[in-house]
Amino acid sequence: MATKEDLKQFATKEDLKQLATKQDLERYVTKEHFDAAIKELKEIMATKEDLKRIENNMATKELIESITISVEDSGREMVQFLLERRGYKCTAERLRLDFDYEFDIYCNAGAVTAVGEAKVRTGGRDVEKTVERIRELERRWPDKISGRLVPVFYTLLAEPTAALKAKELKIWLIESKKEVITLEEVLGTDNKQ
Repeated sequence: MATKEDLKQFATKEDLKQLATKQDLERYVTKEHFDAAIKELKEIMATKEDLKRIENNMATKELIESITISVEDSGREMVQFLLERRGYKCTAERLRLDFDYEFDIYCNAGAVTAVGEAKVRTGGRDVEKTVERIRELERRWPDKISGRLVPVFYTLLAEPTAALKAKELKIWLIESKKEVITLEEVLGTDNKQ
C-alpha cells in the first residue's frame, strides 16, 4: 500500500499548480470553439423533421406489410377453398424450410400438394422464378410433397405475360377469385387441351 510519502514522490503541490485552472480552460474554450461544437452536435442529431419522416416511412412500411400479408392470407384461403371444392382436404399454410426457402402457399392434400407464391401484381418473370424455387423444393425436400405437385401462383393482378408463362409452365394461376389457368389444365385433366 502506498504511503503519503510515496504519493508525494509522484506529484507535488507545485506539479499540481502547473495543471490547467478553470480560468485557463475558460480562456481556451472560446465562443468559436463552443459554436463549432454546437454545430457538430446539430449535424449528428435528428431534427423534428427527420423524426417525422422516419415515422411516416414506418407507417408506410406497416401499410405495405399489412397489404402483403392480406394477399398471402387470401391466396392460402382461395387455394384451400378451390381444392376442397374439388374434393381435396387440406389446410393451406406458409411453408418455411430455411433462411432462403419460404413459400406463401403450401397445401398438402395427399393426392395433390399445392405450393407457390402470392403477390399483389404478377408478371411472367415472377411465374418463372416461382417454378424454379419449386423445383428446388422438389430436389431438396421431397418429403414435403405427396401425390401430384401443383405449382400455384395467387395474385390480385396477373399481367398478360404471367398468364402466358403459367400456361407454358403448367402453373395454377389464380387472379383474385378466378382461375386464369385452371387446376385441371395443370393436372392435364382438362377437356379443352
